[in-house]
Amino acid sequence: MEPRRSDEILVWPEDSFPNDSTSVSLVDRNSSADPALRNSFNGPPHRLGFARSGRTLHAALRSSEVKVNQVWVLIRLVRIALYFAYFYLGTLRHRLEGRTQDERDVLNAPRFRRLMEELGGVFIKIGQQLSQRPDVLPLAYCDELRDLLKDVGERIPLPAVEAAIKRRTGKTITETFSYFNPDPIGSASVSCVYEATLYTGEDVAVKVRRPGIEKAFTADLKALKWVLHLVEFLTIWRPGMTGNLRVELERLLFEELDFLLEARYQEIFRRYLKRNKKLKVTAPKVYYDYSSSEVIVSELIKNNYKMTDIIKAVEENDEEYLALLTRNRICPKKLAKQLVRSRYYTFHQCPLFHGDPHPANILVLPDNHIVMIDFGACGVFSERDRNQMWHLNRYYASENVAGMVNMVIGIMEPVDPVRGLYQFRKDLTDAWWKGFYGIKSKHAEGWERSSVFLWLTYFQLVRKHQIPIGRNVVRMVRATLLYDTVAARLYPKINVFREFEKYRDEVARQTRRRIEACAIRQLIRGPDDSNFMKFQQISEVSNDILYRVQRYLSDPNFSFAAVAGKVYSAIRSFVRLFLLVGGLLIAGAVMVGTFILFRNSYWQTLMTRMSSITSGEWFVTAVAVFWFLSALVMVGAYGRRVYLRFGDLDD
Repeated sequence: MEPRRSDEILVWPEDSFPNDSTSVSLVDRNSSADPALRNSFNGPPHRLGFARSGRTLHAALRSSEVKVNQVWVLIRLVRIALYFAYFYLGTLRHRLEGRTQDERDVLNAPRFRRLMEELGGVFIKIGQQLSQRPDVLPLAYCDELRDLLKDVGERIPLPAVEAAIKRRTGKTITETFSYFNPDPIGSASVSCVYEATLYTGEDVAVKVRRPGIEKAFTADLKALKWVLHLVEFLTIWRPGMTGNLRVELERLLFEELDFLLEARYQEIFRRYLKRNKKLKVTAPKVYYDYSSSEVIVSELIKNNYKMTDIIKAVEENDEEYLALLTRNRICPKKLAKQLVRSRYYTFHQCPLFHGDPHPANILVLPDNHIVMIDFGACGVFSERDRNQMWHLNRYYASENVAGMVNMVIGIMEPVDPVRGLYQFRKDLTDAWWKGFYGIKSKHAEGWERSSVFLWLTYFQLVRKHQIPIGRNVVRMVRATLLYDTVAARLYPKINVFREFEKYRDEVARQTRRRIEACAIRQLIRGPDDSNFMKFQQISEVSNDILYRVQRYLSDPNFSFAAVAGKVYSAIRSFVRLFLLVGGLLIAGAVMVGTFILFRNSYWQTLMTRMSSITSGEWFVTAVAVFWFLSALVMVGAYGRRVYLRFGDLDD
């Protein structure tokens, strides 16, 4: 039954509630348009779920703008300015001491990390993001800021946790979960994660967003915006350099605050990776009945091995831990190959890819099963970007560095050409050739045999030439770096380009099998209905092409006869030119031959020859000269005729 509209509110008749609790309805419970519907809020559970989904949609459609007190923004701005002024004075002191840039970076990086920790709030998230942005900060800063990826932040008060859960389920913690551990198993700047058990028996992880985090982030972002404007005004950084960073940072932070979006990323990733069973990569199941924009309830992964522990055991050759992995049928070499191939799979065949696959976000189960967690940062490729990424990887495998550079710049577009794009291309090509020598060397280190060096030099050159790059490019490069780095640490001899060739061959085999199965099915059963739709589309396109050709030919500004006349005239003129040139050459030969045929002495001067020429010889010579000059004039005339004929209008 179709919904009806009452007072601009979408409602369903009382006796036709959809059974699916995820169905959508906008309901005004204070409206008098439908008393029966208004009373259904106190009705059976399935109607309560339906009404709750209506409230969820209403929340999703409302304005996302968060208002903050300008006084609080000013206070935050003063504090930020004082902290950064103190930090800048310290860097200035190190510079006056005559230290090199590398020495200053090593000394200032810990101070910068402590600065971000003390400012808290959005600055911790900024520090976490900057730890993956060597295009913005030197590597020493990035290495130091990685400490911010560890558990930070205080516990969320239990009443606030219960309030967030109750806003989604309408029930208390004890009514929603049969078991709930109030001590968080993880604590981050945005959320805390708790262990719980549903009444249906599933063990779950409950991720709760910190209360008031949206207003705190909004205030900090406004204050930070003013600071960056001041930095650009004082030309500490190049004017306009931080514009892209501000926009991308704001989008990224508020995207991470939307847990419902993160849950959908996780769900789609899990669904698509399930299609490729050979990879053995998945994500925890999401329980949508308990999840909202501030709470995610997902499957709790038990009996897992952390990727950080596996990498540590491999690098330190911990025989006891490696033996434990072997007993559980876990092989670091296979894990490395699975991760690299899963990167290619998500880049080219999935709607999205995990944008932050660092070791803390990777869990391993027996039999080399990999579970990815924390989908707060995901990237999306357009069809154009997918094609360029495919060619980029193909150029990797074929050792075409120039092609790789062209594809990377293509993915970065649009790029302002004023910002030294030509020199950036040249520097990147030179740097990537050096990196490629390391990849091809049999005696290179493990990290040199991956794409890590290539992308790090790319970030350094982007920062050097001050070329702004988009969020998706950053996520792609960061994901590539992290996937390849984890794989190289698990198995130093891995060749990521060879893995792409294997992935490409597998895609080719799948495509062939799919086409063969489709052809066989159609031979047996006849063409599918979809083929008839394609035939119709082809017919429509053909008709459109014929119409356009007809209109072009019948255009009054175009004369087919005139074009045919031009072609005929041109062919005739070129034939005559050919004959005239031949005659010209013959005439010249006759002129020269006259002196050779009628005189016995070949070394006399021209004047002597002319004085001794007979009347008959003069006649032959005159004919030859006349023939030569006539042919020369005709060549010029016909050449000009061809030029003028093709300059005529068609009509």
